[in-house]
Amino acid sequence: MPKHKPSRHSPSVDMTAMCDVSFLLLTFFMLTAKAKPQEPVVVDTPSSISETKLPDAGTLTILVDKEGKVFLDMAGSHTRRSLIDTMDANYGMRLTAEEKDKFAIYGAFGVPTKDLKKWLSLPSDERQSAKVPGIPADSVNNELGPWVHNARRAQFRKKQEGVVKEEYVIVVKADKDTPYPAMQKVINTLVDFNVNKFNLITNTEADPNKKDAL
Repeated sequence: MPKHKPSRHSPSVDMTAMCDVSFLLLTFFMLTAKAKPQEPVVVDTPSSISETKLPDAGTLTILVDKEGKVFLDMAGSHTRRSLIDTMDANYGMRLTAEEKDKFAIYGAFGVPTKDLKKWLSLPSDERQSAKVPGIPADSVNNELGPWVHNARRAQFRKKQEGVVKEEYVIVVKADKDTPYPAMQKVINTLVDFNVNKFNLITNTEADPNKKDAL
């Protein structure tokens, strides 16, 4: 008797459900994601052979442009909200709740405390394009130190409360043409406020020693 061979069919998988889920997830992330505000200055960092990577979260960044102006940025809206409450109480800025909420979700800033209220009241596009003098870091009028000190304290409190997982890592992002005295002011400020460990952001270049080894 001849053997009967069953007909073979190519298996097929219905991908409709998977496509629906993919598009739902894509739509969710598009609607909930928040774009990081643009940095107020363009900083062309120097090059180095360091391969140390910065953490993805939990950084407090000090930016110094080529004119020596100092800007400050820190991660975490909860920490920023706690920080601005403290600074408002210490400097009597009389910020409204709406202005504090703006500060909590904004990026880098570089204005003295006396001008912060006016700066926060500007529309978003004007705030980004406004010319600012930078955060004072002189020995006579140094506001950078209190900002950094109170930001670290706020982050530490949020860590104890379980809101964040890490303390701040201090990083300095300076332009390659930044005057040395401006950098010295920033470093002296950090040392004065017991910040003896911080990172300098640089562009990575090839290590000549590794080239020679090859």
